[in-house]
Parts: sequence; structure tokens; C-alpha cells
Amino acid sequence: MKFLIALLLWSLVGTANASVRSEYEVKAAFLYNFTRFITWSDPLAEAPEMRICVLGQDPFGDVLQQLNGRVSQGRPLALAYPGSLSDSDGCQVLFIGSARSRDLPAITEYAHERQMLTISEIPDFVEEGGIIGYVKEGNVIRFEINLQAAQRAGIHVNSRLLELAVRVIR
Repeated sequence: MKFLIALLLWSLVGTANASVRSEYEVKAAFLYNFTRFITWSDPLAEAPEMRICVLGQDPFGDVLQQLNGRVSQGRPLALAYPGSLSDSDGCQVLFIGSARSRDLPAITEYAHERQMLTISEIPDFVEEGGIIGYVKEGNVIRFEINLQAAQRAGIHVNSRLLELAVRVIR
């Protein structure tokens, strides 16, 4: 059952030529689907558009641009690349690039105070207080969720997304 749900989530973003997908195509597809299964308790987070920000080096390249303008939860997605953490105010989703791992505690604290869903591929991201961390099992991209961090940030994670996570910190 988990496999079928994961396949469905993955295919929702997919393009017609789904023969071989790069790691970052898969991660972008997951990122899009994360926005569909998250709700924010703060009404300010319900802005007319859902802003996805990439802080630090962007490992996605052009792949993430496919999400710009797509609709999630009735709102168009807008990509932004803030130059600093303070420029990320107004983001609902914050992808933290690996080069920012030294600043992770300060970044996650800042982001969660502003109800940002934090996502990263930094190793042990969820143990360090992030909400969703990508993990690689062989050639398969999976994700972990820190539900405690999400709840502290005022973010609700849909139970269907929790079922798909390889690990949930409760």
C-alpha cells in the first residue's frame, strides 16, 4: 500500500518522459507533494501564493523551476532564492542547502518561529531539528519527518504523508 501511495505522489508531478529521473527531479516532485500534505496554523501563512525558498546553494538547477506557478492547496507556488536568512521572511517552505549545515540550529529556530516548513538533504537533518529530511537508501530517495519540530512550528503534517516517511520522530 505504501508503495502505491508513493508511486501516486511521485507521478502527480511527473512529466510524460518518466523513464529515468534524476535525483533532483525526484526530490522536486517530493517537495511539491509535501506542500500538498501540510497545513499551517497561522493565517498569515495562508498568503495568496505559497512561497518556496531555497536558502544557500541550489542543488536543483532548472528542475525546481517546473514548480513555479503550479498550484498547491489552491495557491500558486512561487520560487524565491533569499540571499540571507532574514530575507526569507514570507516563505512558507524553506529548502536549506547543504552548505548551510553549520548554521542549521539558528536557521531552523528562525524558520520555525515563522512557521516555515523546513526541508533539506543535510545528513541527520531531522535529528538537528529540521522537519523533513531527504535520505537516500541505495538509489532510492526517501524522507524522514520530525513531527515534534513540525508541531512546535505550528505545522500540521497529514497522516498520509507520515505513512510514507521512512522514519517519523514523534
